[in-house]
Amino acid sequence: MKTKKLLSVLLASTMALSMAACGSGSASGGTDETTGVSDGSQNTDAGSDTAKSDSDKTIEFWSVFTGGDGEAMQEIVDAYNATNPEYTVVHRMMAQEDLYQNLPLAVQSGTDVPDLAINHVDRLQLNKENDIYLPMDEYIAANGNITADKYNAAAWNPGEIDGHRYAVPLDVHGYLTYYNKDLVEKYCPNVLDDNVITFDEIAEFAPAAAADGVYTYAYTWGRNEFLEWYAQLGGKQSEDGTEPSIDNDIAKKVLTDWKNAVDNGWCTQDGDDPTNLFGQGQLMFLPEGTWMIGTLNSMEVNYGATYAISYDAANPISWASSHQFVMPKKDQTLEKGKAIMDFLEFFQDNSLPWAQVGQCPATVAITENPEFADMPQAFFLNDPSLTFISDYKYYGYLVGALDAFVGEVVFGKMDVDEALSTYNQQISDNIKNQ
Repeated sequence: MKTKKLLSVLLASTMALSMAACGSGSASGGTDETTGVSDGSQNTDAGSDTAKSDSDKTIEFWSVFTGGDGEAMQEIVDAYNATNPEYTVVHRMMAQEDLYQNLPLAVQSGTDVPDLAINHVDRLQLNKENDIYLPMDEYIAANGNITADKYNAAAWNPGEIDGHRYAVPLDVHGYLTYYNKDLVEKYCPNVLDDNVITFDEIAEFAPAAAADGVYTYAYTWGRNEFLEWYAQLGGKQSEDGTEPSIDNDIAKKVLTDWKNAVDNGWCTQDGDDPTNLFGQGQLMFLPEGTWMIGTLNSMEVNYGATYAISYDAANPISWASSHQFVMPKKDQTLEKGKAIMDFLEFFQDNSLPWAQVGQCPATVAITENPEFADMPQAFFLNDPSLTFISDYKYYGYLVGALDAFVGEVVFGKMDVDEALSTYNQQISDNIKNQ
């Protein structure tokens, strides 16, 4: 790997978790909500008693899960190891910023390279280009049971790059719209007859709610809300796969509409804590991640979940991401590679613990599980065409820019035209200078 390419990987790793998919930056500037209440400050080492094993019959597995999601992953690992496989799995949990810095360094040095790791889907293109991964094709063929028909298409498709498979999906996670059932009954009792809330509908009942001191919807993680609304209107992150494309009329419309909602008192204000407002009955619709389900379940609020707030009821595209299993580049035997695939196959029928922490496992089998069907996020897998997962190679630079300006525009601190022009150019410059 060339030094310049390695530096570009490390630069992307330090951009305020810019490619991270499972957390939220609220307007309040408070702590992030993640898949397992972890804020990324932990750096635990699951399975530490076995991690030092001198046996070569182990699969060293690095994950970015450090809270409740880490415990759920360890539960699945333990269940797999209890089947007495020839190769047992050693699960090392670490903060994602640590994994994303340590993995390319390990691959470059050839020292202590794990056999398996978790990466977010939006890292696949650039990491593959920087020679971080092994292609999985021969190992998948040796296993024989890891096939496209067994996985959610939106999560499966990005793992194939340049004709080879570099990743197998673990899950789909993304943004839902949680709603306070009591407030919906009061202000717009029929709005969810089609399970979608549109901006046109919001304009009809939001003024009455605002007059009572109730916000209709919230600014939560600006980048994700922007990206799903931008996608709903046909906006593209890049026209050619390289140069960014956010300085346009679609982006301007999304930001201008959003700012107007803030000015009208329909959307939460700068400094508000949307989750607390939702729990206190002062917010009707909370756009937030699937990972928030545990938090909401701990609150005394009568809530449901539905698709993203939408410009078009027929097109309620939701922002989403996916955790993916990858094999870091190292000398690997066919026997061990097949054993790794056997572990991944185990998830096809044993992923319920992953769903219980608010995730949507990527295997089709989970949709047939009645316990999963009763979970608030289950509908998220019903129609993959309504799930927007970015395949833009420079997504990290894009969301780093969005994090910098979306809130500034929405809350009236920066002109929309200036922001779009300035940051579109910044993304372009970052790409050229990597």
